[in-house]
Amino acid sequence: MERAKRMMSSDQLKAFNVSLEPDAVRKEYGNTPFGRGCLAARRLLEAGVRCVEVTLGGWDSHANNHEITTRLKQTLDPAFATLVRDLRARDLLKDTVVVCLGEFGRTPLVNPLGGRDHWPHNFAAAIAGSGIRGGVAVGESDPAGGKTSKDTQAVANLHATILKALGIDHEKTLRGPLGRTIPRSEGTPIAALV
Repeated sequence: MERAKRMMSSDQLKAFNVSLEPDAVRKEYGNTPFGRGCLAARRLLEAGVRCVEVTLGGWDSHANNHEITTRLKQTLDPAFATLVRDLRARDLLKDTVVVCLGEFGRTPLVNPLGGRDHWPHNFAAAIAGSGIRGGVAVGESDPAGGKTSKDTQAVANLHATILKALGIDHEKTLRGPLGRTIPRSEGTPIAALV
């Protein structure tokens, strides 16, 4: 209870008050819950918070995919780009990894309802910061809708890449409270990115 009380009275809570930012900065991130969330994320990182998650739901586009993703991109793109640019300008990007991804891939081909269905064979992620090589595309799905991909990377490799970029030993094995060994990652960092 004491730790909860300390947190509730912490000066770090001011990081959530994005109205303290100039209008121009708030406008760049976008006047949306996601845009304000990305701005709060930057403020939380400045306040010393080590891990922040901002979510943008609604991507399950089994019908009308083009309309749905067009609308969502109008929210995602400016906020994500501004967050990366703002972190770089404030010299925070060198110590921060920014990851943008969904929880599931979408079919390469559009279905009869104009949608894209679940596709566990591949998905996309954007990653920046902390020494991650910029402007690099790794992997490629089959535009004809096949299940094979070029330069396939396991999700564990993405995890290992993030850990390595943050200076965390991705090969270390941890021991749980009951003595069970737990690998920090079962992947290998993606060489093209680190």
